Amino acid sequence: MRKFFLNALTFAAIASVVTLTSCSDDENGETVPPTGPTSELSGTVSGTWTLDANTAYTLTGTLVVPNGATLVIPAGTTIKANQGFDKYILVAQGGKIDAQGTASNPIVFTANSDDASAGFWGGLIINGKAPISGDAAGQTAGAEVDNGQLYGGTDAADNSGVLKYVKLLYTGARSSADIEHNGLTLNGVGSGTQISDIYIYEGADDAIEFFGGSVDVSNVLAINCDDDMFDFTQGYSGTLSNCYGIWESGFSSTEEDPRGVEADGNLDGNGAEHTPQANFTIDGMTIVNYSNAQVMQDAIKVRRGATAHIRNAAVYGISPIQNIVDLSDGKGNATENTEISVSNNAYLVTDDIINNGGGSYANVRVEAGNTGADVSKLSWTGYAFPQLRAATTVAEGALPLEISSPMTLETGKQYVIDGSVHVKEGGVLLIPAGMELKSKEGFDNFILVERGGRIYANGTEDAPITFTAESETASQGYWGGLIVNGYARISGSGNGVHEAATEIDNNIMYGGDDNTDNSGVLNYVRILYSGARSSADIEHNGLTLNGVGNGTQISNIYIAEGADDAIEFFGGAVNVSNLLAVNCDDDMFDFTQGYCGTLSNCYGRWEADFTSTESDPRGVEADGNLDGDGPDHTPQADFTINGMTIENLATGQAMQDAIKVRRGAKATIENALVIGQGVIEELVDLQDSKGDAADGTSISVTKAATNVEKDTNSSNPAGAEVNIVSGNTGCKTDGFGWTGYAL
Repeated sequence: MRKFFLNALTFAAIASVVTLTSCSDDENGETVPPTGPTSELSGTVSGTWTLDANTAYTLTGTLVVPNGATLVIPAGTTIKANQGFDKYILVAQGGKIDAQGTASNPIVFTANSDDASAGFWGGLIINGKAPISGDAAGQTAGAEVDNGQLYGGTDAADNSGVLKYVKLLYTGARSSADIEHNGLTLNGVGSGTQISDIYIYEGADDAIEFFGGSVDVSNVLAINCDDDMFDFTQGYSGTLSNCYGIWESGFSSTEEDPRGVEADGNLDGNGAEHTPQANFTIDGMTIVNYSNAQVMQDAIKVRRGATAHIRNAAVYGISPIQNIVDLSDGKGNATENTEISVSNNAYLVTDDIINNGGGSYANVRVEAGNTGADVSKLSWTGYAFPQLRAATTVAEGALPLEISSPMTLETGKQYVIDGSVHVKEGGVLLIPAGMELKSKEGFDNFILVERGGRIYANGTEDAPITFTAESETASQGYWGGLIVNGYARISGSGNGVHEAATEIDNNIMYGGDDNTDNSGVLNYVRILYSGARSSADIEHNGLTLNGVGNGTQISNIYIAEGADDAIEFFGGAVNVSNLLAVNCDDDMFDFTQGYCGTLSNCYGRWEADFTSTESDPRGVEADGNLDGDGPDHTPQADFTINGMTIENLATGQAMQDAIKVRRGAKATIENALVIGQGVIEELVDLQDSKGDAADGTSISVTKAATNVEKDTNSSNPAGAEVNIVSGNTGCKTDGFGWTGYAL
């Protein structure tokens, strides 16, 4: 590991390398840095340095507060760090920091840049003499960023100073995957140290991490930190109280397992026999995942011999959280003395509310009523806290026609779509696994998720969610289907932000400039007898995706007996996987208006008795722009299909094209397979009177159908490739058993 410290030098000896020189205070003999418009901080503190709140300080390198030295930082001081891993402050064992801001005059550690992001500089590290886990009492260890700087010992009451009303912004720089800074790193820090009122923003690793020690910390706000919000390890035995961690919209992590709480009994789980193991308390905690792009692995993870006492915790989220509480790990579970009380207000938990790993945890409870952190104690930060809302339960019967707040349907109840159900901006519709929603007949009976609204229909393989007709004798087009509108890009005139009106309601817009927009989750969902028609120009599809962003998760979808297309993408960037479409009246897979995502593992079938009311039904129909009327519009559709099977078994219905790409669209279609005995007029068609497919279009397709009249056009665009090959396997079908349809 890299060494940055000048441990053996006295302050006088290092004056040449410490840019900030010292002078003598005649009254008390302290060594203090000079005041002035600018001062540079690096090197090693000697004696007591007292900074001046009126001076603009720059951290130009590593600053160490060694044994016997004290760094005093008065209220209102700002220290700006130059960029780099070696720009950090380390309070060594026996050193002290006295950083006492006030609510109105906090101390600010930040980046020396107006456009900084997470990990700009190294943050603040404190090494103490309190116990850490190890082979024997008094164990010490080297700091992660410098093995020569030790922490740990036998003094649980060790005093490393005071941190109060302190902001740490853009910290947590990384040297490697194994050597990282956190926003605030507390190594073996003792209970004599006073730490409260801490604000950590945009950190590159954990917001705060406790490596052993016994220090108590209160009133912590952690925002958009890359890995865990609150991390405990190596025998920590103190209390963290009134803490609030949030991932905001747009946050994404570079880590593989970011969490709210991560707690290990010992360091990295490699000391199951070490003493002491972590045995700590959290009192009053809120964890929020409002990111539109980041799954939280666990809200609370306790493992590897740790014992946690967590009281009054509350979890919120509008993006997926895999587990609310996870007590399991390959290197050892949490101890069964762990006590947790947490209220789950998250909209989507994908795995388990509690994963106990096979253990017995009588005192781990997910229960209503916890209030979490008291945000009034964090108001000094100036942060605008979001209004956190748990979903209210919708009464049995007809769905509300306007949903403007989080609403959840109740398992075991019966719900009906009777009218145009609009999930408005700020609204959320949560549908539990296994539910069947039935619709009244008619064009005006549909669900439309507007921009800024979300739907969470997260079924499972064993308990899919079904949208279907009320009548047992329904046929194609009985009701209007499901429409999702997002803020992602769509094609339009010029290079600006484009919007368009929803086909079935010109008052409802879609499109924007956020390709990561999140409209929710559709998973293990069946949509049956949908796609009603008002006129030849105003039709529903089974599933209509208007400007939907790739923060939206759509997978495992079954659409059958639809009156128009099975699925149509009007621009946007959403990715869809594992899609089965059966007997939909027009096209199986339709793309237009600048769509730029990926459809993977999709299967479209017409059965033997299928007939279409359309003049040109196809497998794939792809336009670069809407209706071919915008050849100069941007962006044009540029999408991928990976693993597709198109099958025509119809005895009385010809398929005009298995694959039609036209009007400026650029398609990359890989591993496509076309099968069946029904007539297919053309396997691949890249030409159109309103414009051919774009150069760069590439299609690999295996022709296993027995009644194809024409393979492709001899005058396809020169820059496009159509490769009719043998051996493509198309869509994998072994994952469609949950649909109930026999392929």
